[in-house]
Amino acid sequence: MRRVVVALAIVGLLMAGCGPAVMPAAAPETESGEQFVIALPRIVVVYGEDGIPSLEGLDLQSLAQSVGFNLDLSAYRMDPAYINWMQVSNIQHFELRQTGSGLAMMVNGKLLPHVSWQDGSLEATGGFVKMLGPQYEQLGNLVAKLAPIAKRLGLSIVVKFPVAAGADEIALATDDVVMATPAPANGPASALVQFEIKYDDQGVPSIMGISARDLANAGINAPLALAPSFIQQAQASNVQFLQLRSKGDGLYLYVNGMPLPGIAWDQVMLQNTLDAAQRMYAHMPIDWNIVTQLVPLLSNTDVSILIHLPRAEGVDAIPVKMQ
Repeated sequence: MRRVVVALAIVGLLMAGCGPAVMPAAAPETESGEQFVIALPRIVVVYGEDGIPSLEGLDLQSLAQSVGFNLDLSAYRMDPAYINWMQVSNIQHFELRQTGSGLAMMVNGKLLPHVSWQDGSLEATGGFVKMLGPQYEQLGNLVAKLAPIAKRLGLSIVVKFPVAAGADEIALATDDVVMATPAPANGPASALVQFEIKYDDQGVPSIMGISARDLANAGINAPLALAPSFIQQAQASNVQFLQLRSKGDGLYLYVNGMPLPGIAWDQVMLQNTLDAAQRMYAHMPIDWNIVTQLVPLLSNTDVSILIHLPRAEGVDAIPVKMQ
């Protein structure tokens, strides 16, 4: 009993020392009318130059010793060479935060491309898992039940590194940065890519009536074939079509028209990624001028690839609509 009480006391101190609660964007009321939200404080893990971690505002070793625990943080030590790399690059902190609509990722307080689950896509993941086969029925049901809970769990984990001498300290991201939604580029698309791929029962693809066999006969290799076993599994799961879509606001996947979690981005997030990469890999032989020119192109490209898979015999066709 003493150990339980001590453990609860430590948890309470940790919670108190980590700042205000991080509120998720999802409403507390679920679709079933129940109230549910768990908002935890921002947990900040601080690494010293020796690579030993601690929690910001708390001396964990002293705290553990005061209640009779032997806490060896060296087991969680990070290679000092990695710490030095972050210092030289002026990367002061990473943050991962569950926002209710995705897992936001920040470097030095700037938002990066990240996993997003808009428009019920997180809930739809359970249905997709069940489509993989009868053996995944229970897992799919569990995912569907956990989705509303995950969206209403406010959690943020920050990893801080030592600030290099002479460098100004960079603040953590504010809520308006973390909760920002992708802003599609204005104006006409810099590139438009839209086509459909149709597969036969043997996994051979064709585009506009031209199959991979036709191209092979002409001496052109098109490595887009799927294994027949994959086609059979798709038929057994009634997966009739897939779509990959991007309109400058991220990359999204649809299965039978059902949205799944995707990767959210816009020009600002892509530029933030480029800035962080230039900091971390400035010593690498990379032509950053070329990479810099690709960012506006990627953020303003309209891509839609629709993949048709053969239906099993006797199965009704699902209406196809390009998103």
